[in-house]
Amino acid sequence: MSLTLVLLSGNEEAPTLLQMLSAHGRGVTLRHVVDLPGLRALLPDLGSKARLLSYLSNVIVPADCLAAFSLGCYNVHPASPDYPGTAPEAWAAYERAATFGATFHAMDERIDAGTIIDAEILPVTGPKDRPGLARVARQALSLLLVRIAPLLTREAPLVPLRALSWGANKRTVADFERICRFPADITKAELEHRLMSFGPPGPVEFSVDLHGWRFVMEAPGGIMGHLDPPQPDRVLGWVRDAAAPTARQEVKLTVDGQEFLLVADTYRPDVAGAGFGDGHSGFVWETPARFCDGRPHRIEVSCKGRPVPGSPRLAVFPRQSDPQSAA
Repeated sequence: MSLTLVLLSGNEEAPTLLQMLSAHGRGVTLRHVVDLPGLRALLPDLGSKARLLSYLSNVIVPADCLAAFSLGCYNVHPASPDYPGTAPEAWAAYERAATFGATFHAMDERIDAGTIIDAEILPVTGPKDRPGLARVARQALSLLLVRIAPLLTREAPLVPLRALSWGANKRTVADFERICRFPADITKAELEHRLMSFGPPGPVEFSVDLHGWRFVMEAPGGIMGHLDPPQPDRVLGWVRDAAAPTARQEVKLTVDGQEFLLVADTYRPDVAGAGFGDGHSGFVWETPARFCDGRPHRIEVSCKGRPVPGSPRLAVFPRQSDPQSAA
């Protein structure tokens, strides 16, 4: 009987991952489920050689399901082993982590506690805000998946490729909510650091405790989003109106006083993964040739008259023949 590999994932990248696994395991039966009911429905037909891979799924797999897979159950955690638990990229940003990555580990009944098989850890060379750490995790995930795909599609037991252990601080939802509640005497520097670390794409709500009362902080006009660091040939970001979560917003991008209107409807998996709607709230501005001159340009982005977090930025778009990246 051939090996059955079940992918548990509701992520948009699941079809691409299935293609990768198929290329490595020609005799492997691949099945894809997105939730716990779908997983339970497969159990009676698993056979004697079955393995589970959970990829960017929020499903907590119960013990009886874990026991049904004779070749083990494994998870891909979008963070370094140092950051188990909830919102790892936010905590890494808050602690100004020098490295970040992705972890492949065995699953048990506890979250982010099973034996670590392998990890991809990269230096954080860009912005150390939450989107910046999420981008590092995505890069690490791609590299890690290429390495573990051949292992997943073989019947041989998966053993640790190197000695790695989980960090001591496993953050919970309660920890996340607690740090998003600010004391009345919080300093300006600490407040701004928490906003950048736990903000976009972050919690819907921050709050301040003052004299026994809790005051909820809302983004101006309900606008949430972020202007990402400029790339050599484009500017990216996302924006969403919390008061109209399904509406695609119009964005005004200004470069040195010249205005460009964009619609924020591009899919952003990081935004969707953070729980902000369907993720179709990204915008992309392809840099016109006249700005590719190797000189600094001021980029500002607004929505409904409100500045988008992360704006303004200074960008240098290389000349066509200049290999240097944007600043």
